Amino acid sequence: MKTYIYWLSFSWLLLSCCFAHAQNRIVEGLVKDNTGALPGASITEKGVAANGTSTDGNGRFRLTLKGSGNILLISSVGYLPQELNLNGKSNVVVTLVADAKGLSEVVVVGYGTQKKLTVTGSVSSVKGSELRQNPSASLQNTLSGRLPGFFSQQRSGIPGSDGAAFYIRGVSTFSNGAGANQPLIIVDDVESTYDQVARIDANEIESISILKDASTTAVYGIKGANGVMVITTRRGQAGPAKISLRTETGFQQPTKVPEYLNSYRTALLRNEALANDGLAAEFSAADLEHFRLGDDPYGHPDINWYETLFKDFSTQWRNNLDISGGTENTRYFVSLGSLWQNGMLRNFGEASDVNNDYSYKRYNFRSNLDVNLTKTLSLRFDLSGNIGRTNTPNVPGPFSRNDVFFEVSNYQFLPPYVYPIYNPDGSYGFSNRVRDRINNVVGRLSLDGYQRNFENNLNFVANAVQKLDVLTKGLSVKANLSYASSQSSSRNLTRDLFPSFIYNPADDSYTPRDESVFRVQKYRLQYGTGNMLRRLNTQLMLNYDRSFDQHHLYGLALFNQMTDIAPNTDTQYDYVPSNSRGFTARLGYDYKSRYLLEFNMAYNGTDRFVGNKRYGLFPAVSAGWNVASEPFMKGLKAVQLLKLRGSYGMVGSDVVSGGKYLYKQSYDRGGTTSFGYSHNAYSGIVEGTLGNADVSWEKERKANIGIDLLMWGGKLGATIDYFDNYRYDILTPRNGVSSIFGQALPVMNVGEVSNKGYEVELTHNNRINDKLNYTIRGNISVARNKILYQDEAEPAFPWLRQTGHSIGSIAVYTFNGFYRDAADVQANPAPNGIVPKPGDMKYKDLNGDGLIDSYDKSYVGYPNLPDTNYGLSLGLNYGAFSLNVLFQGAANFNIRGTAAAIDAFQSNLQPLHEKRWTPETAETAAYPRLSSIIGGLNSSTDYPSTYWLVPGDYLRLRSAELSYSLPQGMVKRLRMQSARIYTNGYNLITWSKIDKRYQLDPEASSGGDKYPYPPQRIYNIGLMLSF
Repeated sequence: MKTYIYWLSFSWLLLSCCFAHAQNRIVEGLVKDNTGALPGASITEKGVAANGTSTDGNGRFRLTLKGSGNILLISSVGYLPQELNLNGKSNVVVTLVADAKGLSEVVVVGYGTQKKLTVTGSVSSVKGSELRQNPSASLQNTLSGRLPGFFSQQRSGIPGSDGAAFYIRGVSTFSNGAGANQPLIIVDDVESTYDQVARIDANEIESISILKDASTTAVYGIKGANGVMVITTRRGQAGPAKISLRTETGFQQPTKVPEYLNSYRTALLRNEALANDGLAAEFSAADLEHFRLGDDPYGHPDINWYETLFKDFSTQWRNNLDISGGTENTRYFVSLGSLWQNGMLRNFGEASDVNNDYSYKRYNFRSNLDVNLTKTLSLRFDLSGNIGRTNTPNVPGPFSRNDVFFEVSNYQFLPPYVYPIYNPDGSYGFSNRVRDRINNVVGRLSLDGYQRNFENNLNFVANAVQKLDVLTKGLSVKANLSYASSQSSSRNLTRDLFPSFIYNPADDSYTPRDESVFRVQKYRLQYGTGNMLRRLNTQLMLNYDRSFDQHHLYGLALFNQMTDIAPNTDTQYDYVPSNSRGFTARLGYDYKSRYLLEFNMAYNGTDRFVGNKRYGLFPAVSAGWNVASEPFMKGLKAVQLLKLRGSYGMVGSDVVSGGKYLYKQSYDRGGTTSFGYSHNAYSGIVEGTLGNADVSWEKERKANIGIDLLMWGGKLGATIDYFDNYRYDILTPRNGVSSIFGQALPVMNVGEVSNKGYEVELTHNNRINDKLNYTIRGNISVARNKILYQDEAEPAFPWLRQTGHSIGSIAVYTFNGFYRDAADVQANPAPNGIVPKPGDMKYKDLNGDGLIDSYDKSYVGYPNLPDTNYGLSLGLNYGAFSLNVLFQGAANFNIRGTAAAIDAFQSNLQPLHEKRWTPETAETAAYPRLSSIIGGLNSSTDYPSTYWLVPGDYLRLRSAELSYSLPQGMVKRLRMQSARIYTNGYNLITWSKIDKRYQLDPEASSGGDKYPYPPQRIYNIGLMLSF
């Protein structure tokens, strides 16, 4: 018995020692491909997910085994994953095979993912790591130039409001509903709002896909006509906890700084304009000499208002902290972020201890948790949101506009000689020269306080996935519940009265602007509750995905219901719930990943419509053929992927102007009536816009054909798409009915628009050796729309018809040069009641009636939205250094400035105005003769013409980043996993055609009447640490 116990004990001890030895065995190795070492490859011990490491800059790794499986899992982006059985080896060399066909790469599509190899629709995607190379505060700004089919325009650089407007494949409707052309936005399977995209931190993004054709958007039914943006956020991976810290600081400056003439040059041109009008000069020779010498700063001030009010640079700070990791059963990703931007204004409010600058603060948070509750049941809980604060200076100005940029642009309020900023005694200066007697601008910025808006966004998503392999392999059911809320409020600390004085240096006297104001007014503190938006979304879906030998079958059945409660400017719809409900189905099949077929369908509706117009069916079909997989292609070893694909289907749009129920008859207050024995006036009720019980959603037929190509082991790739979209039943005002009808008519589904174009994306990447590799990616997108029908009243002449032109086109006069002399004035037509003078603008008389009037306008040129967008990204990696550059451009669009943006003496005078017409410069003049009279033939507002409508085509160095990763040896000694320092930038250089006429950024809104707050150029430096 003792002998038995002895041998049993000895055997247990021996096994324990062997097991302990296996647990603590150290494995070293090298991971490479056919060109050399692979840095950053992931090595994990199979069965012990928390035990892993990654290769250093030389492709080497070292790992202590903790399990008994003796198998390593090796993976790297762009390569096929590999399992390695150690078989007792302690030093190994692993060669990974490039994933030339993208076999392991998946793309996000509607309500799921698909292998890129078998996708039959038109999808473009970008990784979050690429977006983080751009320091812009708004997420959509990081996408410009990266995705074919993505069009954007950044209109402003105001902190907190600098997000670009964006579209997928241009625009397809002229409906005036808010968001009529905006794409549907899905974040982790849940619908989000257009405005909230700008609030998402790029640090949280795993990938973004845009879905462009019917096969990818039909599953969204009445919300898919404008394309879909699908945002996927980062999630935790099994492994030890990983802590990442990113901190960066940036300096911002305008992409375009205006140049205005000084007092002397302005006064000379002012006198010339008055002389042209037959009026006396405003400034004497002595005045001009004082302006020239600058020797009388109080009587003859010379103020560069732009430099006075605005800083050379503003600042931006961003910080992110991420914690991720977990086990096979529980994985987590937690992220905290902060962003702070200040604005362009100088700190005038410092003495009042009040923030008078534009500024924006935002705090983001996200917690994504995945739990495998059992082998067949998994849960997901996501909690995310952001808290924001936007500060705007309170600077009550002309026309009740709280806009210092309007004043800086405007000659009538801030010419360079208007008044001294401060008088000799330190009081604020003033002058009766100011239109409407608007008070000293520096005084208003220093004393009048701020307007502050707060915004809180909260999103919660919970879902459960239950595998039903017990019924049939590949079947699962998924339930999804999400809640989103957005709430805003305001706090305004304002005042608008303070003393200022007209100083007369001749007698050293001070005359008050307002004798009743002798001290600074007390602040008023006001709070506002703002608005609240709430959204509840429930989804229940059945998924099926199974392979039978070489046959692959997959499907989806989905029920989706959503309720929105949102504010509305029309009180009868304010916070009235908006409900939508739908059913979605997808069925797909492929054979050997070679022959591909997919059907998609949605049957959904909204309570914005009534009766049989409430629901609609939106089907789509797509097919693909992987030609390179055919036996007859085996001899062409250079071609790894050649896929032909096509799709056709119908989608819809339920966007309604003002969120109204258009089938309802409306009634308004109007008129009065008298009741009683004596006169008692009561307001009456009048019939408003008629209801339309037949109104329904807009519909769009989408056709798409495409080619995907990969050659030479993935070194060269190409994707080409051609699309033909036909939007019909567009909600259209009845412009063809005469107003003599006497009743406001409802919109009807009668409009039609064609939108056609193509997209090309080319990629090339190559690894020269184990240290040097590069990537080149270029894309171009063209989307040209044309109005086919819009119930337009029959015009007097064909050139007055907007039908047949692009959405957003405007009718303008055709500029025909300047009147040369009195004989030219007599020989050419002019508007009725206006006698032109030499140097005035001359327009073509299109109808030949000898008169220039509205019948001589025509639709010419391009609208303000480009129909062509292109991008070129270059990436270079050498050892620990990495350089990434993105160029982006746009073409075929026009921009037009008006009033204070360009018109002399409405605008502060610019160098262009010195190129005005005079008898001496008649052959070279670039601007009409100067006049002190506002309006008339030379007015951009009264006579919009092809002179004012100029091409806005541009090319930008949109972003660039240079980074350096610290050596692994140094990082390990610091007890870190990695450390990287980088510098990057945004909107770095711009080349544009607009510069010949306007001092505007080429992405500015057309028709603007000022120099707006411009988009910002950002220079940024940062540090990223991982533990």
